[in-house]
Order: sequence, then C-alpha cells, then structure tokens
Amino acid sequence: GGVDTFRVTARVADAEILPGVRTRIIGYDGTFPGPTIETRSGRPAVVEHVNELPVPMVVHLHGGEVPAASDGFPTDLVLPAPGFAGRTSAHADGHTGMTDARADVVVGSRRYEYPMDQPAATLWYHDHRMDFTGPMVYRGLAGFHLVRDDEEDALPLPRGEREVPLMIADRSFDGDGQLDYPAKDPTMTREPGVRSGRALVAGVLGDVILVNGVPWPQLEVDAARYRLRILNASNARRYELSLDPPPPDGDPFTQIGSDGGLLERPVGHEELPMAPAERFDVVVDFSAYPVGTRVTLRNQLGDGGAGLVMRFVVARRAA
Repeated sequence: GGVDTFRVTARVADAEILPGVRTRIIGYDGTFPGPTIETRSGRPAVVEHVNELPVPMVVHLHGGEVPAASDGFPTDLVLPAPGFAGRTSAHADGHTGMTDARADVVVGSRRYEYPMDQPAATLWYHDHRMDFTGPMVYRGLAGFHLVRDDEEDALPLPRGEREVPLMIADRSFDGDGQLDYPAKDPTMTREPGVRSGRALVAGVLGDVILVNGVPWPQLEVDAARYRLRILNASNARRYELSLDPPPPDGDPFTQIGSDGGLLERPVGHEELPMAPAERFDVVVDFSAYPVGTRVTLRNQLGDGGAGLVMRFVVARRAA
C-alpha cells in the first residue's frame, strides 16, 4: 500500500559480547545493536514495536521528523505483552511512582508511524522510558535507522560493503561478564537513578569500548574510500576521534553529513568531537595507506582502553 512496514520485538537474550562469555541483554529482536532499519524519504514507514520484556518500554526515533503520537514521549509506555512478568502489577498506573493523565499507555505493542518527510540522514532508535532511559539503553536497546533519498543516491559516495555504520558505546562488565550498571534498582521497576557517588553525577561511564556490540573490533578494508556512519551511543562518554597513523596527505576525515543529513559541501577534519547521541557521516580514504597498514581509531579524551575504539587493516588493493 505504499508504506514500508517493520516489526521489531524487544526481548531478553544472551549475547556473546566478550569472547566466550554470554551476557544477558535486552535487545531489539534480541540483538545489540538492534536491526538496522532502512527507509526512503517521501515513502511512509510504520514500525510495530512489540514488548516481550518484563518492564515497560518506549521507542524514540532520534532525529526523526515524526508526529507527536509517534515521537516516543517518555510516559507513552508500551507495557509488556500478556504473559510477561510485571505487565499489570508493578505498572498498573502506567509507571511506578509517577502518573501522567495525558499519557498514551498501550499493552503489548505500538505502531509508530513515520512519514519520512525528511532528507537522507543517519538516525537511530532507542528506548525513551521515563526515569529508566539510561539503564534500558545501557542494556542494549539501541539500533540504526538510515533514511535514503534520490539526491544521495545520485552522489558518488562509497556504498555496499564500503558503507559501514559504526555504533560506539562504552560499557562495563562484572566478574561474570554481565553488564555492570550502578542502578539503585537493577530490576528497573521501582526506584530510578544510580547509586550515590560524585563519579556518577555526570553519567555512567564504561571501561570497555564497543563498536556494533564488539569490544575493540578490527575491520579489514580495501585500499579505497569508505563511508563511515559514526554514532556515539554511549550514555555519557564524549569522544574525540582520530586516526593513528593519520594519512600522509589530506584530512583524515571528510565529513559529508551530520545529525540532520547531508551537509551543503564536504568539510575536512583532523579529529571528530562527539557528544552522546551525536552522529558524524564521514568518508575515509584508505587508499592513502600502503597495503598492510594498521590504522587505529583512537579517542583522544580517553586513557587506557577508553582511548582505543577500533582498528582498520588495509588488506588489499582495490579500485
């Protein structure tokens, strides 16, 4: 009917994030990151989000130009589907300890309607639940949503395997390999917030840097240009990204887009300063490096492991 439709189910799952260890997550379709959704400008989309979690959720399309009813207002909860613990007892009033007479609370699932009346852009979707957005996203509720259009398609940009979304997120793990978020209430059903301490006032930081759910990964690349859609999905950590070694000539990063879509013209950068939720759409020319070069994406604002993000290995010559 001229509308793209998707169905995504949030559920509890065990994922191998640290090598050889199973970590309990809450993820869209049981993965972290969630599935990447692709839509086209001018073609409406509907995403039905199903809640098979033991707690309420809300979904927000970050950067989307959407009607208010589909914006994911923090009290417009999707309560757990029938048969899942906590559906009516802990949240009979819509949210423990908080009421909102105007809230649109539903049970089981919600259809989020997106007109896609916006240009090509790198968006992302994540949980937006009142009082518990931090721990919900920390445990895995985040995914890319890419909008494409004819104007972007007409540009000579890297595509296919040379277009790579990179979701950067710092996390901490306990001795059993489980996500270690210092919540006052780990069940996310009663008291919001984190345990007391000056170090947590500005937000929760992790000591393991994940890219697309993998700690400090490595990607083999051709000696060619790549388009990197970079998202800072960390709860609080800021990054200042750089390439080590930098290319012998030219800027390491050529920015072609930001949170709102493509820029008017390319902008060269030595480093990329990124706040939480910010996106940078950049082109990196790996043909500037000899085959065999190992190029590290570093964070100039971090020490130790927090100063490393991922590595690119220039594996082969290519057109």
